[in-house]
Amino acid sequence: MTGSELIFKAMADSTRQRILRVLSAEELGVTELVEVLDQPQSTISRHLKVLRDAGLVVERRNGPLVLHSACPVSPEPVDSVNAPGAGHDDNSHGIPAIRDRLLHWVAQQPLGDELRGRLERVIRSRRAGEADFFDRIGTRWDQLRVEAFGDAFELEALAWLLPSDWTVADVGTGTGHLLGALSARFAQVIAVDPAEAMLDAARNRPDLQQARNISFRAGSLERLPIETGTLDLAIASLVMHHVADPPAALRELRRCIRSAGYLLLIEQETHHLAEFHQRMSDRWWGFEPAALAEWTRQAGFATARTHPLATARPTARRGIESPKLFALVAS
Repeated sequence: MTGSELIFKAMADSTRQRILRVLSAEELGVTELVEVLDQPQSTISRHLKVLRDAGLVVERRNGPLVLHSACPVSPEPVDSVNAPGAGHDDNSHGIPAIRDRLLHWVAQQPLGDELRGRLERVIRSRRAGEADFFDRIGTRWDQLRVEAFGDAFELEALAWLLPSDWTVADVGTGTGHLLGALSARFAQVIAVDPAEAMLDAARNRPDLQQARNISFRAGSLERLPIETGTLDLAIASLVMHHVADPPAALRELRRCIRSAGYLLLIEQETHHLAEFHQRMSDRWWGFEPAALAEWTRQAGFATARTHPLATARPTARRGIESPKLFALVAS
């Protein structure tokens, strides 16, 4: 059977015309079509197969559901039915033109009050079900997102706003928890840490075994093993409070960053949490953001801006309270 014969056969049945009218107005599943058309599911499924075979209906999977809609057509139906050679076989432009014109015609036919009323009830029921879902799990939504996707996927996506040809250093990398996201985005990544044991742990991370753009270098923040003016971005996350001389460390970072490059620091705010300070073996009891910004400008950076990190909420895990955090961005 040719394409045109399939189309005309499909359109010859009044129930299939009603299905097409409904699916031109709304994407629906089979059970929803059963309710709207008030027909048995077997009947709806049989008619859908005929419409699919004729290229008049397409389907889309949404999780466990299969949704059906009228085949999309061009805004203006192509007038090729009467063109020379058109419509004579399935290899011409006549079949798509016939289908598009018929679908345009179907979409313009009124649904009728009864059919439209049932369709509107189905849509209201669907939206109510979606609202009920979010009402039920609203208080657990964040937990479900973290369980499904982890807690850093938005940050990974934000990194794609930055140029991919950058050279980035993770200074004080520790066990390298940032390196996977950095190596996936940037051309070259330099991981620096003064502790060889930390560097070994970073090298052996399972998520880094296929990375070929990371170099691991032993060195302190005061004497970085990085050539002058080679970095587009230097990141020092929770590192500066371990450094004996922060102003000197900031001057060393300025040396390594090119003139148009950036510095990102994440640091603790000034605190008096003795148990935390002792547990973390910190040198400094955090920093006043304004003071650290001033040191940064004195080190040669033109601008330095600080922002509290609202999502880094202090907690009391195992009875130990932790300080607030802030970010500093300099260029």
